[in-house]
Amino acid sequence: MSTDRAHAERAAPAADEAGLAPVRNAARLLGHGLAGLRRVVLDVAAAGLRAADPAAAAERLVRYDGRILSAGGRRYDLDTFRSVVLLGAGKASLPIAAALERKLGDRIGGGLVVRRRGSADVVKFADVIDADHPVPSSASLQAGRMLAELADRLGPRDLVLTAFTGGSSALACLPPDGVPFEAKQQLHALLLDSGASIAEVNTVRKHVSAIKGGRLAARLGGASILNFTVSDVVGDATDLLCDPAVQDTTRPGQAVAVLHRYGLWQAVAPEVREHLLGGQCESPSLAGADITTVVLVTGADVLAQMSGRARALGWRPAVLGSSIEGEAASLGGFLGAISAESSCRGEPFPAHSVLLAAGGEVTVAIRRSAAAGVGRGGPNQEAALAFARALGRDQAAVAGIFLDSDGSDGGTDAAGGCVDATTAARAGRVPLSLDDAIARHDSAAALGLLGDLVMTGPTGTNVSDLWVVAIDAAGP
Repeated sequence: MSTDRAHAERAAPAADEAGLAPVRNAARLLGHGLAGLRRVVLDVAAAGLRAADPAAAAERLVRYDGRILSAGGRRYDLDTFRSVVLLGAGKASLPIAAALERKLGDRIGGGLVVRRRGSADVVKFADVIDADHPVPSSASLQAGRMLAELADRLGPRDLVLTAFTGGSSALACLPPDGVPFEAKQQLHALLLDSGASIAEVNTVRKHVSAIKGGRLAARLGGASILNFTVSDVVGDATDLLCDPAVQDTTRPGQAVAVLHRYGLWQAVAPEVREHLLGGQCESPSLAGADITTVVLVTGADVLAQMSGRARALGWRPAVLGSSIEGEAASLGGFLGAISAESSCRGEPFPAHSVLLAAGGEVTVAIRRSAAAGVGRGGPNQEAALAFARALGRDQAAVAGIFLDSDGSDGGTDAAGGCVDATTAARAGRVPLSLDDAIARHDSAAALGLLGDLVMTGPTGTNVSDLWVVAIDAAGP
């Protein structure tokens, strides 16, 4: 019996492709390599994506009896408010807005939700417009202006429900006075390539904005604010999740330090430097404001569901946590090395283990030059290639999947990559150099050639990265 067939038979009970939703190309991913182990990681990862559904969480956590809205430990008598308005922007915002609308119906008296272009959900009682991510476009600028104009019309007799989630910085973008929009676009692009963490990136973006860093909340004129969001950052800090509508905890000096740390201070436009050194970029104080924030889904929530699914499939879950941070290729290579060792030697993880990580963050630092071309891909795709490269050094029985839960890793149309211990050998037969693909950050093309890109389309959620690794005992 071949090693691959043995693993296929020892793997979890077969799940049909419908059970692997929202993965759209499961048949292709299972058509080569260690199919049994691939099915395990696909099944567990798909369970994680389904568990990250913010609409389902809102259905559970929000109550409404026709008059009293209850959420986050608060009760709001809607009859005491002049209006209930819905504002939001982000990759998971429209599903949240749709769930709130199903609860409240026409008690929502208007608003605006900015969705990522290509998203499918709609709402009836608020306007919905499309904008762009990860670099803001003219549509993003218009969205930022519209949100600010709506906020300026509200006051203390209004209740504002918000759905700001990951991606809102690009989807609704409004630069402060004195900073041209083109300078703001360039700032976003430079930060995306820098390798900075999301906390560092947002520290800068919050202080070069007319709506981020709590500035939208300050424009609401004393309205009551009830925020709904999901966590896509380590630690679940609310001013990284829904920062337009909560108190900022960072200072302008920290933003300046981030730009210096990554060698960007001289690269950004002079208007950005002048703004950050001036007196207008301090985030407003929201002391005394009526603000409640409900985090609907966290990485820890998703991990619990993934662990349960792994156990149901007869595997032993090993939770690595929801706080993984670092450079994609290094982390992917490290995880590949310990997985290969576990498969071949039985430690540090025994055979029939599934390693799980969620809610963390991996980054890629891109140094662009005329001499060296840069391809397309994302941090999860690059981590998958590095994982496969590390596995290729041993005759391991390992498969892994690395996903951005929003369905678009690095702004591509792929969610991530699914690889196994045969991937490096298959790459050699193409021929394809994994070293070269990683060095040129061309992971999407490499995984595409190997048939290992994971396609989900927009998932309507955003709990950052989901990693699943299945480890079995290496064959003789």
